[in-house]
Amino acid sequence: MREVINAVTLAATLALPGCGLLFPGVPETTAGPDPGPTRSLEAGGPITDLPVGLGTLRQNEVSVTLRRGELQIRVTPLAESVIRVTAPDTHERLSALGRGHQEIFRERTGAAVPFQLFLVSLFSESTEVTFEPEALTLVNRGLRYRPAEIRAVTPGWDSRLLTPREALMAVYAFPHDLDLELELEVEYQEVRSRAWQEILPLIQRERARLRARSGPLD
Repeated sequence: MREVINAVTLAATLALPGCGLLFPGVPETTAGPDPGPTRSLEAGGPITDLPVGLGTLRQNEVSVTLRRGELQIRVTPLAESVIRVTAPDTHERLSALGRGHQEIFRERTGAAVPFQLFLVSLFSESTEVTFEPEALTLVNRGLRYRPAEIRAVTPGWDSRLLTPREALMAVYAFPHDLDLELELEVEYQEVRSRAWQEILPLIQRERARLRARSGPLD
């Protein structure tokens, strides 16, 4: 069992372009009345025909960011359907992180199917703040999903305490039936973000661009 992420892989993940260990300008997002019907999102289609190494999006462009007081949270899907549209170095590092943790989670749980994995990054600019890892949930298809497993990537995660200008990261495993091609809400306690509704069309446009660039399959 590969219980320890290779130090080089971890360092590369922390150095990802657009990884955003600092989250300046994150708006305060609070729960409130439902704003009404949201626009339907077109399915992105299969990714088997998407070329590898031609994406251009940065990690922060495919991540949902939200804030509760001083606690800033960034949630990045590690699904290949999402990260294949990112820049080559970003895709390589996130893909390696996802593959390694997929193996670890499946060995831990004996699950017969892969999990939906997310990289969760936490940051506080100026004050010490506590956090509850299990309070991060996802809402998809009208269902609330809680993490099946959480595994720290950086030291200090288990302390549940974030010191000023410290970044902590962990990989979250959610049930496999969570559908990233549909509307997705990220919630932490009473704070909610629906930013995925704007991110998914960007991913779909990049998929279309990559398919057009790669040309017909032989």
